[in-house]
Amino acid sequence: MAGDDRLSALPDQLLRRVLHFAPAKEAASTRALSRRWRSPFLRSSGAVNLETRLEDFDRTLSSTWGEQRKTLEASFFSRRDAFVSAAKAALDADGHVTRLTLRVEFEFGIKRWLLHSDNDKRDGSRSQDHHVIATLLSHPAARRVEDLRLAVEGWVIRTDTYYDPESEIARKAVGDYTLSLGSLPWETLRVLNLTSCDILPPAAIVGFTRLSSMRLRHCAVRLGVLQSLVDAAPALATVHLESVAVIVIPRPPPTEVVLRCPAATVLVLDKCNWRGNDKDETPVVVAVEIRAPKLRSFLYRGLLRRLSMSPRPPDLARADLHFFRPCDKKGNKCSHLMTLWKFLQDLSRAKELKLRVNNLEDMAVLSEAGRVELLPVFSNLDRLELQGVHRPKGKSAAVAIANLLRCSPVLRHLRINLTTAHHAVTRESEDIIGYLETKFLCDRDKSIDLINRTDPTPVSLEDDGDVNGAKVSDIPGLSRRSFECLQSSLRRVGLQFRSEDSNCFGIKLIKFFAENAMVLEEMHIDGGNGKLWEHMNNPVGIWAASSSERRKRGASNFVVLPLER
Repeated sequence: MAGDDRLSALPDQLLRRVLHFAPAKEAASTRALSRRWRSPFLRSSGAVNLETRLEDFDRTLSSTWGEQRKTLEASFFSRRDAFVSAAKAALDADGHVTRLTLRVEFEFGIKRWLLHSDNDKRDGSRSQDHHVIATLLSHPAARRVEDLRLAVEGWVIRTDTYYDPESEIARKAVGDYTLSLGSLPWETLRVLNLTSCDILPPAAIVGFTRLSSMRLRHCAVRLGVLQSLVDAAPALATVHLESVAVIVIPRPPPTEVVLRCPAATVLVLDKCNWRGNDKDETPVVVAVEIRAPKLRSFLYRGLLRRLSMSPRPPDLARADLHFFRPCDKKGNKCSHLMTLWKFLQDLSRAKELKLRVNNLEDMAVLSEAGRVELLPVFSNLDRLELQGVHRPKGKSAAVAIANLLRCSPVLRHLRINLTTAHHAVTRESEDIIGYLETKFLCDRDKSIDLINRTDPTPVSLEDDGDVNGAKVSDIPGLSRRSFECLQSSLRRVGLQFRSEDSNCFGIKLIKFFAENAMVLEEMHIDGGNGKLWEHMNNPVGIWAASSSERRKRGASNFVVLPLER
């Protein structure tokens, strides 16, 4: 019924959990809802969430002069000091703070805001500057925090359009403020989440004995400082580095570095940049050795560089890899091929593998000698997802798929996402929205045209493998080859591609799996429009029925379904 106070009817523990995630101002205002919300138990949720947004102060200030400029500066600093006072009051009000969140959104001028003057000195004498974040972290209530999240985010981070999506982070786009590890509540901290800071070493040795999860985003940190933090946290199970500039000292930088994460079960290296110093022109580090023997989940997205796991993690459950262009521009195609497959060898015990490369042809091992040397055996691999560009006239993409099928004797779930061209990822940010809108309309019109030109009668298939009168040919490098997973384990196949014609690579793959996957139960298809899978039911059924191999082995039937994106 209207007017019912259902929220107040919730148990105290649940209400306290709700307030745990509310910003400090909103959490305090709930006391006006009812007398029950004024309970000290509810007021002390254990969480203080501080949020503010700054206008483009520097740009406004640059266009003003004289008294108007002084007035603007006074107003800006007054609002900043008011925020600091309110933050201190929020920390004072909560009896036991276990979670502290500070989120600052800004356009420009963040460094001016983060430094605030001693308010006690207004007599014209020189005042002492304090760092806003250091002031809050030094508060007695903040020294007992278990979950700390500091996010100072400029517009370039929030929009994420300041660099090529297939490049690693630039040094100039990280580290908007400095933070010493010694200022953190290291004795009690369990979860640490930092955004856009330049991490400095502590003045004295500290031990993060309870730290179990760390996420650094858009930060800058020296490799030695990062390693000392990991070494000081013996229980650190989750290490998440996203768009982090890792600075390697000394100079000249080594071409190979080591990252030790002895307790990590989850490791994410997402668009991290490994450089010799804080100058953009310094060559990147081309090889990283990871020592994480307890690893169960690993994600890497970035340049194709020499990566290795030492030792190979025996309990690895999931690996998610997205390789951009090669890091070593001086290397040749053969060396890049070895770089990719040598790292896959270190992940051979994974149960689930997601692999995205720029060109499928570039990962194809063509010679039998090369296959013997490079191809691992994924003895536990249950799920495989492959994504990449294939050249319509190229022949090596099929070899790359064959390589992976050969490596995966117990594979049960396979998904292949194909595209025939790179997207325009280097366009200026202001053109991206218009470009995507145009591309969407173009793709929609093509799909509608394909549907309109499709014969509404069931697709016919002759005994020689014709679809609508067009020959569906075999695939050199893949057809008429036998793989263990096709004979005994592969149950589900998903294929995503653009159906340009009835003999395109995607259609050929459909025919291949229909004829050769003996225990297949489901085939999911997305050919660029929502109708293709319906039209493929008859051809797929005839391909399967006409396969002498399937008839010989008495293979069961399977269903054709749309692929969920």
